[in-house]
Amino acid sequence: MDKIVGVILAAGKGTRIAQLRQGYDGQGDKEGSEIPKVMFEANDKPLIGYGVDCLRRAGVDKIALVVGYKKEIVMDYLDGEVEYAVQDKQLGTGHAVMAANDLLKGRSEAVLVCYGDHVLYKPETVQRLVELYLKEKPTIAMLEVIFQDPVFWAFGRIVRNAKGEIIDSVEQKDCNEEQLKIKECNPCFYIFNSDWLWKNLKKLKRDNAQGEYYLTDLVKIAVNQGRKIVATTVSEESEAMGINTPEQLKQAEEILKERTEKYAHI
Repeated sequence: MDKIVGVILAAGKGTRIAQLRQGYDGQGDKEGSEIPKVMFEANDKPLIGYGVDCLRRAGVDKIALVVGYKKEIVMDYLDGEVEYAVQDKQLGTGHAVMAANDLLKGRSEAVLVCYGDHVLYKPETVQRLVELYLKEKPTIAMLEVIFQDPVFWAFGRIVRNAKGEIIDSVEQKDCNEEQLKIKECNPCFYIFNSDWLWKNLKKLKRDNAQGEYYLTDLVKIAVNQGRKIVATTVSEESEAMGINTPEQLKQAEEILKERTEKYAHI
């Protein structure tokens, strides 16, 4: 049995970024792009390539992708480097992980879950989360990011009690006025105890603003069960940045170039 298996969520259409790109590069249409979202390129490399490389450099060798929209394009690019689970309908992040149940259940002690369009995580940050999980043996270990302008970034908020313990993760669309002020945010990068994850995914419900199965709801489920949750902060805001617009893609490219130039001299 493996210690940790990585699951990268890569089933999205990229509808928003495709529509915004429409009119100057031909990749957009009303339903989605001509390629899956994770196959958009940053500095001539598909987004999914960065995610797979990051996990491997952090020591996570076994990786599965949850694919859906035009999955053959992703599978052809990676050409057998990873395993695949298929999400036929996009009903949220929790539903995407459910799609990997049959493939991965019983194969590892823990499951790392992240998004395929978040390309700026550093391997050392991921390694730090892995080390935290292996040391503390929690039900959930998660990354967090402190945003100076959390409303702009629109991430879910991490809610703590007076003792500083994590008691919830609330999506921005479901936040009350006080929760919207919280700067501690959830970029949805987790390591779950494997047995607990597969047992509790079925408890997720769609009673939220999006009508989807939120992976973030597992935090509240764990809290209600009295389970241990730990978190570590990313090294900089940019690590947690997702890519939903051409502007964000351009920004990611610039950051990646800066890192390449920096490490080229070391």
